Amino acid sequence: MKNILLNLVVVLLLWAGSSCRNLNGNWTLESPDKLVKIEIMNLPDSATGAFRLFYQVEFNGKEAVLRSPLGIERDDARFVTDLKPVSQSAVKRIDEEYSLKSGKRSEAHNYANEQLFTFENRDGKRVELIVRAYNEGVAFRYRFPEENPARHQVMAEQTEFSIPQEGKAWIHPYDWNSRKKPSYEQYCEKEIPVGKASPNQKGWAYPMLFNANGLWMMVTEAVLDGSWCGTHLQVTGEGAYRVCLAEADEAVIPDAPEPVHTLPWASPWRVIAVGETLASIVETNLVQHLNEPCRLANTDWIKPGRASWSWWSDGGSPRSFKKQIEYVDFTAQMGWEYILIDSGWPVMEGGTVEEVIRYANEKGVGVWLWYHSGAGIPKDTVSVRNVMSVADARRAEFARLHALGVKGVKIDFFDTDKQEIVKLYAEILEDAAASQILVNFHGASLPRGLERTWPNLLTTEAVRGAEGFGRQERCDQAPNFHTVLPFTRNVVGSMDYTPVTFSNKIRQGVEAFQKTSYAHQLALSVLFESGIQNFADRYTAYLALPEAPKDFLKKVPAAWDETRLVDGYPGDFVVMARRKGSVWYIAGINGKEEPRELTFSLPFVPEGEKLSLLLDGKQRTGFAEGSVKTGNPITVSLLPFGGFAGTIEL
Repeated sequence: MKNILLNLVVVLLLWAGSSCRNLNGNWTLESPDKLVKIEIMNLPDSATGAFRLFYQVEFNGKEAVLRSPLGIERDDARFVTDLKPVSQSAVKRIDEEYSLKSGKRSEAHNYANEQLFTFENRDGKRVELIVRAYNEGVAFRYRFPEENPARHQVMAEQTEFSIPQEGKAWIHPYDWNSRKKPSYEQYCEKEIPVGKASPNQKGWAYPMLFNANGLWMMVTEAVLDGSWCGTHLQVTGEGAYRVCLAEADEAVIPDAPEPVHTLPWASPWRVIAVGETLASIVETNLVQHLNEPCRLANTDWIKPGRASWSWWSDGGSPRSFKKQIEYVDFTAQMGWEYILIDSGWPVMEGGTVEEVIRYANEKGVGVWLWYHSGAGIPKDTVSVRNVMSVADARRAEFARLHALGVKGVKIDFFDTDKQEIVKLYAEILEDAAASQILVNFHGASLPRGLERTWPNLLTTEAVRGAEGFGRQERCDQAPNFHTVLPFTRNVVGSMDYTPVTFSNKIRQGVEAFQKTSYAHQLALSVLFESGIQNFADRYTAYLALPEAPKDFLKKVPAAWDETRLVDGYPGDFVVMARRKGSVWYIAGINGKEEPRELTFSLPFVPEGEKLSLLLDGKQRTGFAEGSVKTGNPITVSLLPFGGFAGTIEL
């Protein structure tokens, strides 16, 4: 009888709980190795008293992200407060291996625990929170699970990232200048206090790097497939970073910044990489893991490589048939795979671009051509300026290029994170793949991992690269900036910096002096990862190099099987190792205006192997050669803003 009464009481209590809004909840998901933990909580807000969702993240018992609010607002529903827990799925193990055509490694392992939590608002509408815990971090996204063909609009996202405030941050401001065009080309603010407001009124850009509470963390965004706008961040009054949609006054198109879609509908992933060392941040593929698998049945035609590029040293050269032929000959001599012919080629003088392409094909050199994205350009008449934004014309152009033997396109000036232009990225990649055309997005948004789904995307700019060296103040900032990028921008995807420039750039008759050593510039061919590595200097500068560095540039790959951060600190120095096949490439640079010695070890390389080195010479423009056996700490001497590069052949 006692058991019957007890069961009856339990049933009545459960019934009573289901008849009211039982908002309390606390759920924890751990990584496979149990070092990473994300906790989801449904608690009263200290400011309003209303129940709302929060999350926090720990690594090995240390707080990485403090309690931070969640929430999202749709045009017809708010999923911010008073959300009733409906269900939670069983923990699902994700364990898959996949290949990448470009990036920091050729084989990746997507390994995580995933759980789905469903909540209901007071109007009975539902939102899902999908959470993953990786050994190297966490990720979560919102999903509206209802089936509804009507188009809905997301009005705001309430997600915040609250980082322990005693730490330091390295963040790039969200672009905002007189042209109102986010292109992710701002210099990084280095070692600033956590929670400091951006110098730009529109806030901060991804990725954000933090060192706090004995941990390194990176916050970024993954999956931008056209169903959402790109987002950025603003600091709230609590010193946390809140997700913001695109800006209404981004100038390229007049569209509203809020994304629109039918249901079901999922947001991009909010990504937090975390570990006790910088290597755990630099070496992660979290952004790629979260994207959809490759959609192409055949990827054999996708070949990363090195390219010559005449525009950097001579902006008018793409219009010259003679100069492009010279660059084709030089490219073949170097053994590089490609030549990039930039803006101006449709009005080539002395011959046609089709003739250059035929000649290049005979020489075994693939051609890339520059195009405008068409963003903000009227579509009533299709021209070379907007052909990439008009679907039928774009497909026809890709088919024409494939028939000519063109290998790739560099598409420029997207200039907004609004959804309508963001949709162009995936559309272009799909149409390009159908004609076996490779793609470089320039003047574009930050990479969010599309290269896993569409591996014909070999690189993206989204960086203040070497094309800005026509101004002295940018040459002055570049050497230190180079030591930041391997820890920030280049972590999340291939980066078209257009490196390895030995000459001084001349712009509008003004020559800007580069302060880096030649060995520093050579090192960038390894430190800066890009599936198409556009070497920017004039070909005569490369031909004038001594044989050893010239031979290094003939052999250095553009895609890697493995990447290791050896040592470094953003804004100070970096030493990186990348492997292609049985050859390790080791490179390092000094970001300071004083000479220094760097000592490092290579524990992942067998002892007794020979490291052949190209080092700073006595002068900035010189090289020295050396070699050392692995197994003991290696010490190299660097000039102010100097560097080194070397190889180990196993």
